Amino acid sequence: MLEIYEKSVTELRNEMIELGIKVEQAVDNAWKALEHKDIELANRIYNGDDEIDAMVKDCMKKDLTISMMQGPVAADYRALMATLKILSDLERIADHCADISHYVIHLEKTHHNVPLPAGLREMYGVMSSMVSDVIDFYKEKGSAGRAGMMRDKDDIVDMAFNSIMAEISKEITAHPENSRDYIAIVLVVKYIERMADHANNIAEWLIYRDTNELRI
Repeated sequence: MLEIYEKSVTELRNEMIELGIKVEQAVDNAWKALEHKDIELANRIYNGDDEIDAMVKDCMKKDLTISMMQGPVAADYRALMATLKILSDLERIADHCADISHYVIHLEKTHHNVPLPAGLREMYGVMSSMVSDVIDFYKEKGSAGRAGMMRDKDDIVDMAFNSIMAEISKEITAHPENSRDYIAIVLVVKYIERMADHANNIAEWLIYRDTNELRI
């Protein structure tokens, strides 16, 4: 029985790592599509979201099966519960990649060539590093100390969000003819900010997994 349990936990962990890699790739590609106005890549990201959703559902099913059928000890049960929460945040990050891709297609079709706001690349880079970090932290127990640093990065993203929103507001006033494009960019920036929030949530659940400290 113990052998079956350990095998199930290992399979779930491996599938979670595979899912994390897929999400990380979607985050990287979403920026490439946005920066280069690459509609073909944006469509691939948008259509590929179903595959990630299916992987999330499969991992959730395995997680719940282990929780209900295998009788895990307290520490393992905590890890399984954290995994369930992490899956939800990974799914939302992937969904926001698809959302950004949708607006890449919209922005390219208008042919207005509205530039991306100054500082957006840096904001996206910090968020992307958060996603990469928490996926790495998931792979190893005892990463709670490093996971705790995610709040600082999230604060950086929040400050960038406020600065970019102020910049976009000025651009809408100066160029009202492009207001629909700027609204699309506002939504993209909001999705980036939310992706950072989800990465921070994952870090908090990893801290809970490793230390039994719940800060969410």
